Amino acid sequence: MVKRAAGQPEDRWLADVASAAGRDAGGVPVELLGDYLPLLADAAITGRRPKRAELDAVESLGRRAAEQGVSAGRVVQLYLSAARRLWQDLPAVVRSRDSEVVRAAAAAVLQVIDDAVATLADGYAAARRDLVRREETLRRELVDDLLRGDSDPGALADRAEPFGLDLARSHQVALAAPNRRLPDADAAITALEAVIFDRLGDRDVLVATKDGLLVVVAPADPVVADRTPPGRDASDLGELMHDQLRRLPRGRPWRIAV
Repeated sequence: MVKRAAGQPEDRWLADVASAAGRDAGGVPVELLGDYLPLLADAAITGRRPKRAELDAVESLGRRAAEQGVSAGRVVQLYLSAARRLWQDLPAVVRSRDSEVVRAAAAAVLQVIDDAVATLADGYAAARRDLVRREETLRRELVDDLLRGDSDPGALADRAEPFGLDLARSHQVALAAPNRRLPDADAAITALEAVIFDRLGDRDVLVATKDGLLVVVAPADPVVADRTPPGRDASDLGELMHDQLRRLPRGRPWRIAV
């Protein structure tokens, strides 16, 4: 527990609290705290609640955490640990003999924690949605160029690499057409990814949509001897897809071409 020494500058004290909280959260960058600690200290001493602009700054930090690849659990742990350590290091408040003073300070701090963590989570979730939408767009563009066949091979290989596709290998492409256009293809994509990744692995496999069709790009010669049920050829991608898609409540009957 960080102990505030007599005459220790406030910025040094809060920096020590932030560093300890970062270690508690497994090395999460303390820059993601922003002005959160001063907000907590101010709330404990004066009872002031955060202003809208201050919460907007916390939301931006949530977005930054998502963009940096910090897990939601880690960044929330950082904020909770920072609050706990700061409260422990406010002896003038927590050791007061006036119970009303302690109660009021605790209520103010808890309110800031509640507002800040909720706003942080909103920013994190918004950034994740943006990242997913960008990835979906990149997937669709990659599939379009792969199927069109007139793109620059070098540039196409570079764009495929983040999705785990090694275009130097031989691949098979499967198209699945539902009986009628699906209002939302997410359920079908999720179902296909679950079974195909389990059978073929999540490297060198791409599942996307194009013009109302589900598109699967997978290796033509997958190494899946330990995952293939007896009597089943794991390279039969069409059969694998049909077995899974026919279980879905929408889209039946499906037509599949490989």
